[in-house]
Order: sequence, then structure tokens, then C-alpha cells
Amino acid sequence: MSKVTDRNDWFELWYEDKQSIIDTMVKNMVADLNAGYDYFGKAIQNQKQEIKNYKSEFDKQMIEFATMDEKTANRWCFYDLKRRGAIT
Repeated sequence: MSKVTDRNDWFELWYEDKQSIIDTMVKNMVADLNAGYDYFGKAIQNQKQEIKNYKSEFDKQMIEFATMDEKTANRWCFYDLKRRGAIT
């Protein structure tokens, strides 16, 4: 198992994971629309809001990284990936 100090690309992995989640959320919404869900219905509107909220949180996290040095950002990303179960 890798230690935090064994890698220096945790931010890259974190970023790719977040982008993958956003992509999946959008693909799921598109699949629902293709399956006949009403664009103005509650299910799609909820999904749109969830995507908006997730992107907003992502943007806030990116702004936080601007205040960190690379080592601190990598460490934060490692622990966030662990906490969310993206890595074990």
C-alpha cells in the first residue's frame, strides 16, 4: 500500500475522480431524458440541482487549493479520496 509520501500525484487522482463523478451525473441525467423523463419534472430538476451543487463544491475546493502548497494539497486530496472510498 502506498503512503502519502510515496506519491506526488494525489491531486491529479482527486481531480480525475471528481471530473468522473460529474461526467457520470450528467450521463445519468441524459440517460433518464432519453428514457422519457420530463425535462421539467421533479427527477430531472433534482438531478440538475445536484450537479450544480456538486460543481459548486468542486469549485470551492479548487479555490482552497490555491492557498495550499503542493505537498499540503496532495495530502488533503489523499485523505479526501480515502474518506470517500475512492481509494483504499
